[in-house]
This record gives sequence, structure tokens and C-alpha cells, in this order.
Amino acid sequence: MTARSGIYSVRLMGAFRLQGSDGRRVEVASKKAIGLIALLATGRDGERTRQFLQDKLWGSRESVQAQTSLRRELSNLRRLFADAAEPLLLAEGTRVGLNLRAIAFDIPIPGAANENDRPEPRGAAEFLEGLDLPGEEGFEDWLREQRALIHAQAEGWEANADKAAAPPLPAHLVDMSTPAPGFEGRPALAVLKFQNQTGDDAVDIAAEGISEDLIDQLSRLRWLPVIARSSSFGQDPSKVDAKQIGLNLGARYLVEGRLRTAKSGYVLAVSTIDAVSGQVIWSERFALPESLSNESLSTVLGGLTAVLDTRIDHAEQSRAASRPATSRDVNTLIWRGRWHLNQMTSKDSRIARELFDEALQLEPDNPEVLVQAAWTMGWNIWAQRVSPEDMGFWSRLARRAMQADPEDGRAHAVLGAAEMFQRNNAPALRLFRRAIELNPSLPQAHAFLGSGLYLAGRPEDAMASLTTSLRLNPNDPFAFHTLGDLATAHCMTGKWTEAIDLAQQSLIRRPGYWLAHLVTVNALIRSGEADGAAGAAREMMGQCRGFTEADIDWLPFVDASWNAFFKDGLRLALDQGTAGTP
Repeated sequence: MTARSGIYSVRLMGAFRLQGSDGRRVEVASKKAIGLIALLATGRDGERTRQFLQDKLWGSRESVQAQTSLRRELSNLRRLFADAAEPLLLAEGTRVGLNLRAIAFDIPIPGAANENDRPEPRGAAEFLEGLDLPGEEGFEDWLREQRALIHAQAEGWEANADKAAAPPLPAHLVDMSTPAPGFEGRPALAVLKFQNQTGDDAVDIAAEGISEDLIDQLSRLRWLPVIARSSSFGQDPSKVDAKQIGLNLGARYLVEGRLRTAKSGYVLAVSTIDAVSGQVIWSERFALPESLSNESLSTVLGGLTAVLDTRIDHAEQSRAASRPATSRDVNTLIWRGRWHLNQMTSKDSRIARELFDEALQLEPDNPEVLVQAAWTMGWNIWAQRVSPEDMGFWSRLARRAMQADPEDGRAHAVLGAAEMFQRNNAPALRLFRRAIELNPSLPQAHAFLGSGLYLAGRPEDAMASLTTSLRLNPNDPFAFHTLGDLATAHCMTGKWTEAIDLAQQSLIRRPGYWLAHLVTVNALIRSGEADGAAGAAREMMGQCRGFTEADIDWLPFVDASWNAFFKDGLRLALDQGTAGTP
């Protein structure tokens, strides 16, 4: 690439190279700095949010460390660009950008100094050749995706290198009246650019950044296709109704957001719309501080992602349940199976299993079918309390799900659950943590991690993960299970009052949940409430038909003395009840 007066040059194909405006090479020693430049260059208008950059380049570190590392890398880059005629690196609030007007690239970058030039053929060169950041899965995933995209485009660049640019296609050839292909019948979601209604133009960047980060987080929900921002941000809901936007984008669901001022900062109002009916199916308001810090936004976006996951999942279950029973396509079978599973009866669980078995016969390698079938099997195993020796098929099915889509956090979580119930606690914890890395908004992964921690004898550590799961999805139909585990962790640490309260919250949702009854009995007898414990034990035996002490032994504690602890508490309460009988 030839030097231009006052213009810096960046080579991204092959080995990275930065060339100053004088034509001399500028050495960039840090791999993270090279990754930072590439991430910015490929972002819309050369910009990315700080949170996006931190997640991709320092996702393996704590939030504060990641922020510090990003500031340090930006400072180093500013020094490298010190001789530029105008600033090349721009940072305002939550966003960071490159001054594209002053940089030429060897791949097409809209807005760059050489935007109208044809890219130079690079032969078999690879995008960012030789660059890797071990341990930073977010960056590695982005790099693989970018290389695949560049590779697909490269043939066109080189084939047309000696040809004049082709004229644009006539508008009538682009049919926007039908949904976009490629989603294989799955519902797609589009996040529209959030509106800045504060009256302060400086907040435009923050509003757009919030919606961009939401797209990034929602993209980790492997079951739900998310429309790219390059398409969704071009739609204006003030000029086009929701139904038409849905048709334009091929999206069944739309997410709109409005950022407004409040007394102590901002309010983010978010709505989810069914684009088929045009109806709002969910809306909520979130308070944001005036600083719009990465920490506050991360918390809100994590919760928002989990809520959207649940709401759209529920909408699809209801849609499938209302279809004729003769509808037997794979996607309908999946959603109908999920609906039956969430009814939490023995009959519905059996029907769900049959529906997923049918879906597996139709598409045995479908990642969504595999992960849903594995989850259903796990729930049935928990409900029936089979022996660990009978769990082999569950593990194999969960492993197939993970192999079908290695980036699906759900598959890692369900395989971890299979390992946990076979008392392989250490690999289970690793799988749960990996699931959370892949999807930080996955409530089941946080819940499973909490379960694994208290079963490993670490109840204090478990509480934070279990609480996070409940915060992410307070309306989860399986919340009774998480509340029961949280009650168990409190009971193990001698926090009797809290354990009883949490167990009762679990029983309100699931009156026959034996573990919540067991915790209540133990907390009462060990806190000196003998009469209350005896009454709770009688209630447990009445509610939990078929329960035996063998069920307590089935709990996969790493240290079996905890199984004995809960059995002893129940015996004491039952003996107290017998002794008090006239």
C-alpha cells in the first residue's frame, strides 16, 4: 500500500502493518493493540463501545482490570499516533473510535481515506495472519467470524480487481416484502436503534451504544437469531409500523428503546413487539445513573437479555401450543415440547420427552433439538432420581449438543449438570463457568454453578451464583428449584431464619418439593424449634408421597457427611413428633 500525504496506512490482510504518514513503519508491539485497531476498523464508522472492546480483548479478567487495561492500551496507541496531523484515536464517554478519514486500509472500510479505491489483491493472505490471543475466547470467536467473512468477500475483490465497479442492482430486484431467508423457521429478533429523548445530542452515542451492546449479548442466545445492526439500525419506527419493519428485516420480534432524563440520571424504557400482530408483549423501565458507567450498563443489559430470552421463549411456546396437533415440523415440536416441560407434571414431562425424541429422529444433528432433549432428560432424571449408573445416556446426549454447537452456553451447562449428578464435581464446575463465559445472561448456568458449589461444600460461594440466577430470571417456572438450593446453602451455614424463609418461598411455587421441605425441617430442629420441626416433618411426609431417606442419599454431595446431616435432622424431627404423640 503506497503512502499518502498526511494519511496513515493499516494492513489487515496478512501480517499486520501500520505505516505512518511519512511512509515509515510504526512498530506495534502489543497484540492487544493490534486487536484493538482491527476491532475499531471493522466497527460501524470506526467505533466500538468500551464494554465491547473489554469483552473481546480482556473478557478473561475482572471488570476493573479490563477497564484499566483498555485505558493503558489506548494511551499507548495515542503515543504511537502522536505525529499525526489530526487525532487518529477518538474516545468520548462509553465509545472509542478511529478517525477513518485519516487512515487507508487494505480492505474496504466505509468512510476510510481510500474508501473509493479497489482493495489490493493479497493472494492467500489471511486476515490478521498469525495473531491470536490465548484465553480470550471473545476475541478468538470474533476473529474466526471475521476471517470467514473476509474469505467470502476476497474472491470477489480479486476477481474484480481489473474490472470497473458494477452498477447497483435495480431497486425492484430487491424484494423486501418477504422475510429474509436463512433462519430455518426460527423466530428472529431485531433490536432497533435506541432513541435519545433527553434533548442532549451528546447522549446519542450512549443510546446507540446501549442498543449495540444489547445486540452483542443477545447474539449469545444460540436459539434466537438476531438481525445485524447494519440492517436493524436503518429502520425508523416513527415512520414505518412494526409489521412492515418485521417484514423488511425478516424478524418476528422487535426491541425498541428510549433513553430519557430523570431526577438522578436517566431512564431506559424498553419494549418488545410481536411484529406479526403489532402488539407489545412486554415493556419495562430501567433506572440508569448519570455517568452511564460500564458497570451499571452491564448489569442492566445482562438482566434485559435474560428477560427477553424468557419472554420470547414463552411467546413461542404459547404459539406452538395453539397450533394444530398435526403440525410436526422440528421447530413446532421443540416449542411444544418446551411448553409441556414447563407444566411440570409427570404426564407433561413424558409428552415433552416423546416430542423431543420425534424431533431427534427428524434431525438428529440439530443443535437446538439436542440441547432441548438433553435438558428435558436431565429434568426427568432429577424428578425420578435414577441411579448415577443410569445417567450415561444423558451425558452422551449433552455432549452431542455441545459438539453440535461449541459456542452454546446451554449445552455446556446441561453437560455440567450430568457430570455433577454423577459426582464429577470438578469438571462440572468448569463446564458451568465456561457456560457463563459464553452467555453471562444464562440463568440456568448461574443456578447450576451455585448447586455445584454448595454440593462441593462451599455454600457461602454458592449464594452469589444462585442469587444472580434469580435476579436474571425472577419469573422462571423452575425458580422453586433455585430457591430450594439457596435455602440449602443457608441451612449449611447455620442461617436458620433465612433458610426457612427461602424454603417457604420455594414451596409457595412448588408445594411438593421435597428438598425445600427437608431444609425447613432441618432449620427448625437445629434452631431449637422442636414442635415446629415435628409439624414440618409431618407435612413433608404428607406432601411428598413415596419419599424415603434414599432420596437424601441421592443428593450428590462431595462430602457424604452432608447427606448424613440432613438425614439426622429429619430423624430428630420425626422422633420428636413420635415422642409428642399421646
